Amino acid sequence: MIICLCVMTKSLNAIGSEVDVEELAGFSLEELINIKVTSVSKREQSLNETASAIFVLSNEDIRRSGALSLPDALRQVPGMDVGAVNSSQWAVSSRGFNSIYANKLLVLIDGRAVYTPLFSGVYWDLQRPMLEDLDRVEVIRGAGGTIWGANAVNGVINVVSKSARETQGEMLYTGGGNVHQLMGGARYGGKIDADTYYRVFAAYELNDDYPLADGRSAQDDWGGWFGGFRVDRYLDADTQLTWQGDLTTSDLDEGRSDAYNVNTLGRWTRKWSDQNRLSIQAYYDRTYRNENQRSVNTFDTLDLSLDHTFNLSDVFNLIWGLGYRYSETRLENTASVFSTESSSGLSLFSSFVQSEYQVIPDALIVTVGVKVEHNDFTGVEVQPSLRVVFKPKDSYTLWAAVSRAVRTPALVEGDESYHVVSGTTVTAPDGNLFLPKIYGNNELKSGILVSYELGYRYHPDSEWSWDITTFYNDYSRVITARSVRGFIPGDPIGVALLSFDNLIDGVAYGAEGVLRGNLVEGWQIMLSYAYFEMNLNSNRATRFEEISESTPMHKFSLRSSHDLTAQLKMDIQLRYVGALVQPPAYLTGDIRLSYQLNEGVELIIVGQNLLDDQHPEQAPTALVTTAEMPRGVYGKLLWRF
Repeated sequence: MIICLCVMTKSLNAIGSEVDVEELAGFSLEELINIKVTSVSKREQSLNETASAIFVLSNEDIRRSGALSLPDALRQVPGMDVGAVNSSQWAVSSRGFNSIYANKLLVLIDGRAVYTPLFSGVYWDLQRPMLEDLDRVEVIRGAGGTIWGANAVNGVINVVSKSARETQGEMLYTGGGNVHQLMGGARYGGKIDADTYYRVFAAYELNDDYPLADGRSAQDDWGGWFGGFRVDRYLDADTQLTWQGDLTTSDLDEGRSDAYNVNTLGRWTRKWSDQNRLSIQAYYDRTYRNENQRSVNTFDTLDLSLDHTFNLSDVFNLIWGLGYRYSETRLENTASVFSTESSSGLSLFSSFVQSEYQVIPDALIVTVGVKVEHNDFTGVEVQPSLRVVFKPKDSYTLWAAVSRAVRTPALVEGDESYHVVSGTTVTAPDGNLFLPKIYGNNELKSGILVSYELGYRYHPDSEWSWDITTFYNDYSRVITARSVRGFIPGDPIGVALLSFDNLIDGVAYGAEGVLRGNLVEGWQIMLSYAYFEMNLNSNRATRFEEISESTPMHKFSLRSSHDLTAQLKMDIQLRYVGALVQPPAYLTGDIRLSYQLNEGVELIIVGQNLLDDQHPEQAPTALVTTAEMPRGVYGKLLWRF
């Protein structure tokens, strides 16, 4: 298990437990490792007791990285695959199958799933929480289907915001640079009464075009507004009500594309003890996107869930839950994506149960669970897991896990009324060019992963620790496009007919390791390395080589966070990413300098991708402009009062 927490972090439980930041700053490394997380089992759990490859980005980690978006911040996570596709779009995944349409990673923001029903991926430019108000980002690399359900195949990203009670007062920031041309935002937190807290925020960002490989502009600049609110009411010491909402707009590709997301979420939580908690949650989400008239769609999602954790004895813990989700997609037919149906509605019913038994209290812990779901494409899906933690001493932990997870078909894959026309031509045996048209397939089955993981963590003292995870993933029935079935002549160009099918089997395996520690007081370093190998089998799938080599074999990073003085801080990160099918390997570096002008004013200067003028991070993809990541510098002034 890989766990990395900056010595100056603050970590709370997912429903808003408060810890004083000044108190937490003095915690030792051992105490930080035992801070509670919730992503592994939907309950408070010490990092030292989790049988999972979980990595926690704290608010301090995100702030000191200089990142301005969630994907950019995720570059710090060992083993994560993060690549810029263009100015506004990203490819984010873990342990393989990465692309802008990555569909085996489940992303949640404060309990709200943000995947897109059309292709089961994420529109990252619309996921814009104010980073200064995040408590932490918990990242699980590996199967999480037993707790989180379908599409939590290769990982889960759980973004947790601070409560309104923790964000009282005013904050303003402004800045800009050559790539991130303009940024500005404000947040205000106050009290309605003695037990009710709120915050509101709004921000704007404008970003320049990225370059193409030949140096020309990709004409992919984008800007957008994002804002929202959160209200937390504490009915008593153990009961909390939360209501929050967000609105994000994006103006993309020099005005040729636009998008928005609006959502609202309510949650009631009753907590009798750390191991006895009931939570009921509901949210509504609407996303609209027009990608230069290539794809125009609207998604509406309504989600209801209940989770209950309780102790049956001092050594036996049980958590169970129920859920229902309804999503409706409306598609405007274009030359690239069209459907014979005006709208499509999908229902998802789910239930799960997971038990934890301490065979030897605090030393040998066995966790068994299963999630059962029913979806409209493949019917009933079962996702079990078995996890074991062995902790003979507080200084080291050995854990192992076996899990099954499924990836259910997306609309364009599993509904035969949907057709996708790729912009990349294929050549027929007679030498003529044809445009591929891919049809949905009503007979599709879910893709399956059976994952085997083994992890070891060792922290011999309060200054140093190291972690390593090894994994072996067995994939079957992976969904992709079938090779050309036939050709329809046309003038001036014909159509090549394809369909989605369960075409790929194979395995992936690798290891992820991290060493972290304190060189001297106020100077922390983190060194990480990830190795990955994938062997897939198929003789009928298009893009097979691209899928097989979607993740680099080697990734390496070195991060240094140094408090030079009480006012001046410097953060440096070097990253090496191995070659993919087309993009070559690259080495790049970032630097962040911050100076505390006074108690409430901070001046920040950030340089990103400093070791070359530009470099590609993703191979060209159909229907998307693929640009290269440029060198960038920006300044930012932040006031807190």
